[in-house]
Amino acid sequence: MRNYSNVDRYLDKLLEDIYPQPQDSGHTSWAREAIKFFVDRTYGVNNVLDLGCGEGFCESIFREFGILEYWGIAFGEDVLKSKEFGRHVKEADFSFLPLPDGSVDLLFSRHSLEHSPFPLITLMEWHRVSSKYLALVLPDPSYWTYSGNNHYFVLNKEQWVNLFEVSGWKVVESENKSSIMALEENSPEVNIEFWFLLEKNEEITN
Repeated sequence: MRNYSNVDRYLDKLLEDIYPQPQDSGHTSWAREAIKFFVDRTYGVNNVLDLGCGEGFCESIFREFGILEYWGIAFGEDVLKSKEFGRHVKEADFSFLPLPDGSVDLLFSRHSLEHSPFPLITLMEWHRVSSKYLALVLPDPSYWTYSGNNHYFVLNKEQWVNLFEVSGWKVVESENKSSIMALEENSPEVNIEFWFLLEKNEEITN
């Protein structure tokens, strides 16, 4: 029998590391591009759950692209701010989702999974509630580095793919996203993000 009381204490301690993520033009532009990429490649999607959604600014973007049923998951100050805008955001831990099995068509996580203290377990939980798809935007450590405040797992592409396989996800499509926006003028493009469209396997096999 496992005793999870100490794990609860550890997770409560890590809540102190969470910081608000207000909307800004750069994040909105990048998010729009990623969401279009994923929506164009998914079928039969009627609802989306935005995991670690900040203030929930992606709600209007998903609606623009035809997915009208939106819910976001966040913590703290971001949730309060989202209410001011009338957005559909709930306070919850995205590793312990209060949702039935197979209840969400599309799970969307943009720059949030790296904040999980146990991303493999988190991916298994997302597998549980998904009916089909998971869309992931993850930071490339070659640009963002491997560490930062509340960034516990900034992994390379091969490491992420390994976690996907163990947690029951199949990579449908992936892309290395490049940008020059954060660089000096006339600098070459560098990769800043990994985009993964994943499809749920029926069973977690490993």
